[in-house]
Amino acid sequence: IQPWLNEGISQEALERARIGYYPGGDQITIPHFDIDNRFIGLRGRTLCAADAETYGKYRPLKINKILYNHPLSMNLYNLNNSKENIKILQKAIVFESEKSTLQFASFMGFDKDISVASCGSSISSTQINLLLNCGAKEIIIGFDRQFEDLNTEESKKWIKKLTSIYNKYKNDALISIIFDKNKITKYKSSPTDEGIEKFLQLFKERIVLDV
Repeated sequence: IQPWLNEGISQEALERARIGYYPGGDQITIPHFDIDNRFIGLRGRTLCAADAETYGKYRPLKINKILYNHPLSMNLYNLNNSKENIKILQKAIVFESEKSTLQFASFMGFDKDISVASCGSSISSTQINLLLNCGAKEIIIGFDRQFEDLNTEESKKWIKKLTSIYNKYKNDALISIIFDKNKITKYKSSPTDEGIEKFLQLFKERIVLDV
């Protein structure tokens, strides 16, 4: 798990989330829990570049012929830890990956952790309802930067996708979006990947869309 320690995640955050390592697959292990802290699945983040290219960086772990998968769209990673802070602050940040929530908690402290991960670049109505039921009045979309340059087809497709998310849920909460238009982070980076200063800048410059 040293690679994640090198990316700004604290040892305390790793222990809190029960992050481990599976040598059989050269994977960082990420247990998933539901909002009530019940274990529901186990995902792995491969450390092998070839496997990441072929199968994707993140996938359910298979150990002794048992596949520890679960329906990702029916749950939000880290909500079991952040639900009380979301209730108090009435805000939630939705990242793509589990790693981003661990970075956020390491930067901001567990008492300010309002982060969850949708485990993909989309968010379902079930996931939105989980946040609303926790008291979120503003839902901040903090997905990875999925475009190299503005005014390209790639960028237009990404903006269309984010706009679709906004249009779908705009009557439920204030939807704001972290959008790295100035490209201060690398292509396909999470808002948290390059440290707290860049994250805070992106957060401050987020696009706030009224209900």
